[in-house]
Amino acid sequence: MVTIYLYEPIEKGAAAEVIEQLRNVGNRELSVRINSPGGDVAEGIAIYNALKPFRPTVFIDGVAASIASFIAMAGGHIIAAENALVMVHNPWTQVCGDSTQIRHAADALDKHRDALLSGYARTGIARTSLLELLASETWMTADDALAMGFVDEIAEPLRFAAHAPEHFAGFINTPKELLMKRNTARKPVKPASNANSNDNDNDDGAGGNPGNDNSGEPKKAADFQALRTRNEGIIFAARSFAHVEGVQDLAMAALSDTDASLEDFQAKVMALAGKDISPLAQVFSLDSAANRDLSNARFSGGNPAGSDFVLAVSDAMLIRAGIAVEKPHAGARDVMGMGLQEVMRNCVARSGGQGNWAGGDSRRSFVRAALSTSDFPAILENSLGKALRTGYEAEPATFEAWTRKVLVPDFKEQSRVILGSAPSLKKVLEGAEYEYGPMDEDKSLPYKVDKFGRMVQLTWETLVNDDLGAFVRIVQAMGQASLRAEADLIYQTFAANAGAGPTMQDGVTLFHADHGNLAASSVALDAGALGAARLLLRRQTALGGGMMNLTPRFLIVAPEHEQTAEILLAAAGRAMSQGESNTLTPAWMAKLELVVEARLTEDAFYLATSPDNVDTLERAWLEQDDGPNIQEADSFAVDAKTYKIRHVFGSRWLDWRGVVKGPISG
Repeated sequence: MVTIYLYEPIEKGAAAEVIEQLRNVGNRELSVRINSPGGDVAEGIAIYNALKPFRPTVFIDGVAASIASFIAMAGGHIIAAENALVMVHNPWTQVCGDSTQIRHAADALDKHRDALLSGYARTGIARTSLLELLASETWMTADDALAMGFVDEIAEPLRFAAHAPEHFAGFINTPKELLMKRNTARKPVKPASNANSNDNDNDDGAGGNPGNDNSGEPKKAADFQALRTRNEGIIFAARSFAHVEGVQDLAMAALSDTDASLEDFQAKVMALAGKDISPLAQVFSLDSAANRDLSNARFSGGNPAGSDFVLAVSDAMLIRAGIAVEKPHAGARDVMGMGLQEVMRNCVARSGGQGNWAGGDSRRSFVRAALSTSDFPAILENSLGKALRTGYEAEPATFEAWTRKVLVPDFKEQSRVILGSAPSLKKVLEGAEYEYGPMDEDKSLPYKVDKFGRMVQLTWETLVNDDLGAFVRIVQAMGQASLRAEADLIYQTFAANAGAGPTMQDGVTLFHADHGNLAASSVALDAGALGAARLLLRRQTALGGGMMNLTPRFLIVAPEHEQTAEILLAAAGRAMSQGESNTLTPAWMAKLELVVEARLTEDAFYLATSPDNVDTLERAWLEQDDGPNIQEADSFAVDAKTYKIRHVFGSRWLDWRGVVKGPISG
């Protein structure tokens, strides 16, 4: 067993140290123990990528905050001490400059945030919910982290892990406050005479170079802040122009000279970046192959290509795969002609790599390079997520109209209170008191949501051969399978207890004479049979007493009765529109919505009221997923990415009063 300890802020050089330790792992098991407030985002991403292929067991001994929580996501199994804390938040920085520089800084922070989402997706939390967690700087206890999927297990803290490193002493709340405290304890440096940017990390990590004056006393907070501000400005500018030769050397020289100003450094960087470069148009266009290098492109409308590029390419890939996109991104048309390999080339180029390959092994290496960028995994995530949801929505969902959907927070059993009708009003004489009326209630039998899912693999060969379209279609089919699984669960209830339906809270089956919702058997589906079923709905009494007078809204039949039902409803529609008096096909039937479901048998039809009138069947989704969910993980044993499709749902009949069964004899 090899153990790596991350018990300090994640600072420059941390990734190199971790990689050096990984050289000694060989075939032995790897564990990683974390107690860190976070630090440099780039270093954290590098550590995550280095650890992930080993699928180590990760122990959170104290705190895994900020980028340290992202590193923890590399674990094959994550264990938190019972008193540990986990924190996630958006990368942050400080910047000075004109409006263009500030916009560039915001765009860069968004890209760093998107890179972190790829790791936090391990939790199974939907992207929109993850964005909210990061934006609100979310602190979690071990129990919170377990419930939300950030850890897999809680264990008792170990004795040697009980001591917090010095940089946690006096911890107040946020990494920003921690950063100020930590930086006051650094080694002495020469005072800065002209400084105006911030600390050296896009997250919450190491700050600049604050120090002590000649007397050994700490310098004033304003001096520390000025030096940190300058250092952060230098480092941010250096990262933004990392592809420009000579910028890194300039940055090292500027950071070592505390008299150097941020303005001078920025001017030197811009001079290097503008050398031998002609101005480029700022409108994204792909009218010719020569214009397909998007590494510095911008879409029309002024939006940075970062997010727009991902959205446009995602929609284009879906359309090429034959999947309809209701409102495709405006730039999708421009990238429609790009093949998968060309998309990967641009993703690599946008991240600062070389966008060419010769074939063979180099092509496989290029695929790996594309997957290591922030754009290409985001494109895959976006495309496959949309394909999954499109597949779900494309599959006919006959149960959606007559059932009610709710979201539940967890896997615990759910039960619902069924309220009776309000008490009747009584006359109140002058000066007399109002009387209390009874409000009866009943409680449904409990039910809970369960997990359903399968896994599919995206192989390296698929990406190399530009066959992503076929894989996208498979994921779309998994979305259709998700809906079919939900429909199977719902319509199986009609067949329970030999067609009498599930047992209700009163110990009687759903369809029973005692419930007043089982019509007499008829020889055919006709107006008379529908009228008898309607009468039973009208005569239903509320729990607390009183006639409910329910109106039928849905006629639910098996395919064998589809044509007969259509003829009945069409005739009723003509009678209503022409004002005819047709006793054979009453006009009220024209208001029925026909639901045809192949899972039902032909020996009955069902008449149901609106779910707004009575809580008949309730179906629940897990709130954090809100429907079918796709998760991605690398497969270490084979060259492939594994995608897990998960759908968490459940259902339960709450009240029998809103539906009537009409048996049909052979």
